[in-house]
Amino acid sequence: MERTPPKKMAARLAKLLKRQRPDSNYVKKVFEHIRAELGIRGDIPPQRKLPELLTEEELTLFYETVWSAADRTHTVMIKLLLFTGIRNSELVNLTLRDVDLNELKIRIRQGKGKKDRYVPLPPPFRGELAQYMASQKDRSAHFLFETRRLNKFTTRWLREIVRKYARMAGIEKRIYPHLFRHQLLTHLTRRGILDAKIQLISGHESRQSLALYQYLSLADVEGEYQEAMKNFPVT
Repeated sequence: MERTPPKKMAARLAKLLKRQRPDSNYVKKVFEHIRAELGIRGDIPPQRKLPELLTEEELTLFYETVWSAADRTHTVMIKLLLFTGIRNSELVNLTLRDVDLNELKIRIRQGKGKKDRYVPLPPPFRGELAQYMASQKDRSAHFLFETRRLNKFTTRWLREIVRKYARMAGIEKRIYPHLFRHQLLTHLTRRGILDAKIQLISGHESRQSLALYQYLSLADVEGEYQEAMKNFPVT
């Protein structure tokens, strides 16, 4: 049997739906039920290109390269990406006031979806971060990461820094700041932390968005996060 062209089929469905005077939510629900009736899964499209994660050895090599360069700003920046999984734009917009060393958490203001959230930090990172923040306060900095002229760093600068260390480490895989978000969320998923709890850390709009990390991993938030981070490759 020859298939009806998608455009023509859409026109037929639109004609039927038009009688219901639907809004966008009604149309969305109709197509959700159609997918269910047809047995079509809507979690991860087969054609979606999955990120190529670093192995533990590659991740360790990358971090050791950063550490050997002895640039404190770069080291703290890379560790924050690795430990929190925050997005590029969230990192460059962090201010000194957003970091709570006593409670070991950072506040992400107006992240994706225009929502604030808190992200935990591992205890061993407290001392290093405190020293870095003290130096920034001595410079009267406002943002956590600033240029010598006290200008906020850009996401483009962030990508360039990560690429530079990847080249220095001799790692052929494509390494970019957002990859570290994939690394952390996959690590937490492998450690058995539930979607709803990871969602609080990641800032995803829905649990369905986390299906990627279930696929990659094949496997109270702060307490479970701290336990999982005890054996994270970078300390």
